[in-house]
Amino acid sequence: MAASDPTPDTPLPSPAVAPVHSEPPYRGRVLVLAPHPDDEAAGPGGALAAHSRLGDSIHGAFITSGVHGDAGGVVSPADYVELRRAEAEASAAVLGMGATEFWGLPDSCTVTHRDLGAVTERLVDLYQRVEPDVIYSPHLGESHSDHHFVALAAVAALQRWSGSAILLGYEVWSPMAAEWVLEVTDDYATKRAAVRCYPSQLKHTDILTAIEGLNAYRAILLPHHDGGGHRRAEVYKQMFPGAPAQGSAQSSSET
Repeated sequence: MAASDPTPDTPLPSPAVAPVHSEPPYRGRVLVLAPHPDDEAAGPGGALAAHSRLGDSIHGAFITSGVHGDAGGVVSPADYVELRRAEAEASAAVLGMGATEFWGLPDSCTVTHRDLGAVTERLVDLYQRVEPDVIYSPHLGESHSDHHFVALAAVAALQRWSGSAILLGYEVWSPMAAEWVLEVTDDYATKRAAVRCYPSQLKHTDILTAIEGLNAYRAILLPHHDGGGHRRAEVYKQMFPGAPAQGSAQSSSET
């Protein structure tokens, strides 16, 4: 047996422990990509609230209109788009966004390679206009099709853009392996207030309970976790051009 070969009693290597931050580790001009109105609040809402509190500028881009989020079908499509935009503007104000834009693309539909290319081109232009230092996007492993395709476009646009930024993947409906953890306990009331700006979605999906459950679960990763349940955390992972998509996207109910 070679000297470097393990013995039966050699300890196995421990898994990497995600570092914990009390403030966002990447600062400056922030751009958040929301596949639908409400994802900016449900996903990185705690991080965005912290950025705003610390004085960072935030630009929000809402990619789809969310028109198919009307589960009851009782509102006309045009009125529903306006309703969701108004809710998004209210959420943006709560989170401290200085600027917003609404692309109005259809949601929950089949996306082609041509569609992906067109959205990528628009994102390259957006990156050029905003010149962000930090970009928040759904992570590549999100199983909701709209979230997944926005993540693909965000990564592709970063590769084509002449500038540089840190692209961070956030969670909404699909947990991921945490690269780092952000404690958002002090900003969680702001995140909850932003989510509450979406009564059109809350009346058919209990987003608050779902997302708070995820953020309470992520708080287990915090040091000195006392099990009391009052602390909250979000997790993030940096995304790079050429990174493989995780899992397979499938259509899902819009949120």
